[in-house]
This record gives sequence, structure tokens and C-alpha cells, in this order.
Amino acid sequence: MKKIDFFKYFGVMVCFCVLCVTALCLSGCFKGPGETTSQVHQKHMRVINTSRRQMQDDIDSMLLLDKPSKLSDKVIR
Repeated sequence: MKKIDFFKYFGVMVCFCVLCVTALCLSGCFKGPGETTSQVHQKHMRVINTSRRQMQDDIDSMLLLDKPSKLSDKVIR
């Protein structure tokens, strides 16, 4: 049975973890180099608001609420 060199693999794992953390920091998941926390929060709120409006438009079109009514607002006898 071969003896496993623990310290060699430990160094590889540490380098891999450092690489993963660096990739996460640069991907925009954390506070990026050019944006503050409040700017990221505003961007997320804008995306959520846009998605909510698009969903509401889809629901209105399915229920046929997006087109104006052809009924008259005047009483006809």
C-alpha cells in the first residue's frame, strides 16, 4: 500500500480554496470592486421590481385585462 503524502494534497486543497474564493469575489457575488453594498442592493431591487411588473403583465394578458373594454360607460336603453 502506498503512503499518501498528506501535506502535498493539503497544499493543493488550500490553493484550490483560495482560487474558488477569488473567483467568487470577482464574479460579483460579493461586494465588487466598483460597487458599494447599497448600489448592489438597489440593482437587486430594480431586477425584482422589473420581474414583478412583467409577471403582472403576463397575468393581465391571460385574464384579458390588458385590452380596453368595448362597453360604454353610458347607460343605453
